[in-house]
Amino acid sequence: MSNTENSFSRLLSYILHPLLIPTIASFAMMFRPDLYSIVMPGAMKIWFLSIVFVFTFAVPVTGMLILLKFNIITTLEQGHRSERTIPLLIATTSYMALLFTVKSAGIPPVFLYILYSASFALLAGLMINMVYKISLHTLGWSAMAATLTSISLRMGTALLALIIISVLIAGLAGYARLKQNAHNQSQIYLGYVAGVFVILAISLLG
Repeated sequence: MSNTENSFSRLLSYILHPLLIPTIASFAMMFRPDLYSIVMPGAMKIWFLSIVFVFTFAVPVTGMLILLKFNIITTLEQGHRSERTIPLLIATTSYMALLFTVKSAGIPPVFLYILYSASFALLAGLMINMVYKISLHTLGWSAMAATLTSISLRMGTALLALIIISVLIAGLAGYARLKQNAHNQSQIYLGYVAGVFVILAISLLG
């Protein structure tokens, strides 16, 4: 692999990091004029995006930096499956704390659904990782594509553009992880399948 390909795939891995998905998805949905543009005032949007970013990205990343500092993990990429357990536990706990924080704050249900989907996808990643290494990038982005599809079907709202974009991003995430040799093909495809399955289960049970 050339230096250009390596740099591009590494950049994609960072930009498309699964911990950024809840913030990116929430931000994108706020620009839908047909989804709660009046119900959710500007100040609440800023507060909501800020708290989502803190709980789903800042807290887990801070936890990883602390683990790295004390040599509990060897790299932030956590190449070995065993190294991912504690960071995933920290992230899952933080996601659950976010749900507890916002569930009574008057947040429109569509945004809560995004957070619930992301949280259960992460929990599924944690459980699968106990026995087999899985691509959290492809799990997260396939779960988001499935979540947007579910929202579109439930609300009768045309989200085709966002769904297509999320599917393309899921493909790019898989490409980046393969190019970085972070996962093999089975781990990449397992992420895709698990992400869709988790959201399908939520939709059927919800």
